[in-house]
Amino acid sequence: MQRAILALILTMSATASAMATDSYEIDPAHTQIVFSVDRFGFTTIFGSFMESGGTITLDADHPENSSVQAFVGTGSVFAGDPTRDAHIAGPHWLNAEEYPRLTFDSTAIELTGDDTARVTGNLTIWGVAREVILDVRLNRLGTDPATRRQAVGFTITGEIDRSDWGHQTAASLIGQEIGIRIETLAYLLEE
Repeated sequence: MQRAILALILTMSATASAMATDSYEIDPAHTQIVFSVDRFGFTTIFGSFMESGGTITLDADHPENSSVQAFVGTGSVFAGDPTRDAHIAGPHWLNAEEYPRLTFDSTAIELTGDDTARVTGNLTIWGVAREVILDVRLNRLGTDPATRRQAVGFTITGEIDRSDWGHQTAASLIGQEIGIRIETLAYLLEE
């Protein structure tokens, strides 16, 4: 009888551990969010956001059940020139004063390979949520040698069309398509 109870407890523990998910906090110091946009057909301008954060809920056994909620601070834009930065953060572009954050909330994950996936989610810009699909590659899951903490790293790429959010500022001069590349590191949240 005691063996049967012990076997049941061990089975329940193994099942609970197999269903467990881990939450990771995005580390802004090791996350880079880069965007690119055509300028007048002469050149491509690259910019980044210096403020970011969020949470990744990772199910390592069933990655399709994972999720992410992330944000960037619109006022933290850096595009290589203080005048340009102020212009992009200003009322005609990101309008950081009224909309201090862009947010992304995943809604579905489709595995495309052993370490790749397409992540669908709602990207909210100017208070408007639109569905986007991002390509994600898992770079590494394990112990960060510098911090000795459990960590996960991803490369995320995609493209959005700003007109999907109704944004038409300088549409005949500045590209509608915005390229996105994100390198992100997240650390396991400890209880």
